[in-house]
Amino acid sequence: MAKGLVIVSLILGLSACGGGDVEKNPPAQQNPQSDVYTGPAAATADIQKYKTSLWDNISTQEKCGACHTEGNQAPYFASRNDVNDAYAATNPLVDLTDPKASRLVSKVAGGHNCWLASDSACGETMTQWIKLWADERVSSANTIELTAPVIRDPGSSKNFPDDSSLFSQHVYPIVNQYCASCHNEGVQAAQSPFFASNDIEQAYEAAKGVINLDDPAQSRLVVRLGSEFHNCWSNCVDDSIEMRDAIIAFSDGIELDEISPDMVVSKSLRLTDGITASSGGRFETDVIALYQFKTGEGSIAYDTSGISPAANLSLTGDVDWLGSWGLSFTNGKAQASTANSKKLHDLITATGELSVEAWVTPNNVTQEGPARIVTYSAGDDARNFTLGQTLYNYDVMLRTEASNTNGEPALSTPDADEVLQATLQHVVMTYNATAGRSIYVNGQLIDVVDEDIAPLANWDDSFALILGKEASNQHVWQGDIRLLAIYNRVLAPEQVQQNYNVGVGEKFFLLFSISHLIDLPNTYVMFEVSQFDNYSYLFSNVAIVNIDGTPVADSFDIKGLRIGINGKESAQGQSYANLDLSLSASQAIAEPFSISSLGTIIALEKGANLDEFFLTFEQLGEHTYVVLPGVFVTPAEVPATTQSAQVGVRNFAEINHSMSMLTGVEQQSTKVFDTYQLVKRQLPSLENIETFISAQQMGITQLAIAYCDTAIEDNTIRGNWFPDVDFTAVPSVALNATERANLLNPLINQLMPLSLASQPSQSSVYNELDSLVSGLSICSGTCTAERTRTIAKSSCAAVLASAVMLVQ
Repeated sequence: MAKGLVIVSLILGLSACGGGDVEKNPPAQQNPQSDVYTGPAAATADIQKYKTSLWDNISTQEKCGACHTEGNQAPYFASRNDVNDAYAATNPLVDLTDPKASRLVSKVAGGHNCWLASDSACGETMTQWIKLWADERVSSANTIELTAPVIRDPGSSKNFPDDSSLFSQHVYPIVNQYCASCHNEGVQAAQSPFFASNDIEQAYEAAKGVINLDDPAQSRLVVRLGSEFHNCWSNCVDDSIEMRDAIIAFSDGIELDEISPDMVVSKSLRLTDGITASSGGRFETDVIALYQFKTGEGSIAYDTSGISPAANLSLTGDVDWLGSWGLSFTNGKAQASTANSKKLHDLITATGELSVEAWVTPNNVTQEGPARIVTYSAGDDARNFTLGQTLYNYDVMLRTEASNTNGEPALSTPDADEVLQATLQHVVMTYNATAGRSIYVNGQLIDVVDEDIAPLANWDDSFALILGKEASNQHVWQGDIRLLAIYNRVLAPEQVQQNYNVGVGEKFFLLFSISHLIDLPNTYVMFEVSQFDNYSYLFSNVAIVNIDGTPVADSFDIKGLRIGINGKESAQGQSYANLDLSLSASQAIAEPFSISSLGTIIALEKGANLDEFFLTFEQLGEHTYVVLPGVFVTPAEVPATTQSAQVGVRNFAEINHSMSMLTGVEQQSTKVFDTYQLVKRQLPSLENIETFISAQQMGITQLAIAYCDTAIEDNTIRGNWFPDVDFTAVPSVALNATERANLLNPLINQLMPLSLASQPSQSSVYNELDSLVSGLSICSGTCTAERTRTIAKSSCAAVLASAVMLVQ
């Protein structure tokens, strides 16, 4: 009993720190020298681990050391007199099997003395410090205790109409007049959301996220003015009332979506009514940088690994937060300082191993470069490591004894496998000096052999960790990153699989009550639901469960399950509409009983805190509702055609061979060979011209430049092609209007040896090249003779990379 009282008093003491008199009269700052521990040594190995993992971090002056020490506020878990006493005071405040449930975590996550600009980042960092101490005591099981949710009948709801006319009439005039200097994509200091865009449809879409139709006074547009005094144009209170009234007028013009009383309907839930699915179970031993992107706003993404210094990322350019935890990159980057990135150099070179783990969604499969997903580098040709994308491939560049300073040759996933897809994927790259580099995608080891295995070498500690771009702002990658973890050890295959199975992002179990429909108390249809991105929800793992453990009493049928949102059935994502199954009497449903393996996407409407979901059924037990099938409109008959393109394109091998034959340059020439190996995956693999994309043309152009550069720099080839061009003269002399034909006519004859009816005439090509040479001959300063060669190379590449060579 006495022990229990001590624990209670410690907890109460913790809640007192920072409150009452302490808030009004904070303790005097102690001498910074007190941060140097000179007390008794740790009495046990666990106390020593506690000290290095948690206590060394929290006992400093800027965190807990200014308050929770002797003479200030109990409990004294930040005591610098005796780490053994601090250990005893800390134990009641932590849960070593579930660190995030610790009292220390809930306090800082709730805003108590958080040392960062984000309370959630403080909570995540504190959790990680406790994990480092707890180690194997952390439970890896995702055990969820299902409890009865709030019981709510689905209500009528107002939803944004497809037509923007009401918005244009009531709200847009205000935001267009007073907010367009910032919330318009066309201004210099543009700030999203762009609800004051000149494009009314774009403005309407953006405004949906800051308007609350059900409670206009709680609209973000109103709150920003009335409570946060954001850019008021006269008096903030009056301005907020004007905005509120405009939104009320907008809302009053919208008719309610009402649920038919004949429908068979479950009870309703919001996402926040759900039970949070544990994100535990991840393997994170040896993690040295961790980004979960939970903050959701601001210009900093926090490193919550707990390993100092925190390599926090500064966001610049076109980078948006995802409501589902993550960052979305369009043309921006997230970069750590070189000083804080140095810990990657120090900790990885100390072990000679590393793993980079990321949950990513590439925007498309046409990106090249490689486009930089994650890079620890200094520019286009200097890096320690990079995880990138080239079309359908993931690329790993790593500086070792066998590579150049750019980490080449890269290890890439096989071209034919097309492993990379524009969907959410879990990708992991690992390395050690014995096995070399490996790549995993969605938990599976990719069959690709690292033929350049060597120890790490010459890593540069002045490089920066960057997401989304290169340090030079080149090699832009477009897509979403939902999680990033960097380790200074190799993740084993089972650990990769473990982290893949856990998944990513915030998830909820929504328990839709159907007890009133089947006369079995506490029976639910359960979905696992997460916010997939800023525009949609992911519903999956649907099951029936009775939280009392009661089995099915009487058999019943379930048919035609549909998901409703805000008073109506969703217009998309009805994957369960064909569900048809029977549950027999005595069927055990104490544990969730799966009724479908499908998943679906439902569009987000009002936001994660406001959208109300419910389920409808064509049949559930004795209750039925007839759903009339949609009217099928027979499309107009279109005459069949067998016409197809009469021409094709050369594939990668044919392009390389053709360029070699036309220029006389050997395919094994150093520059040509290196460029071909770099762009080979980017060149057409099929001869069907209908599959040709712009990214392939860029690869063809790069290869053409390599051939032309080699040809023009070769004295014999250059002399044979252009015997009458003086390459020692400046362009204004060597390539003036009179002498220019000495370059263009031999070039066209060399690279267009055939006069086909389907290709451009030589005279048309001459005129185009004449214009090109004329423009390139103009210099901002004084042109040199070197410029003459450069113009010859450019003219050569323009012809060699054209359809004259490509089309067949």
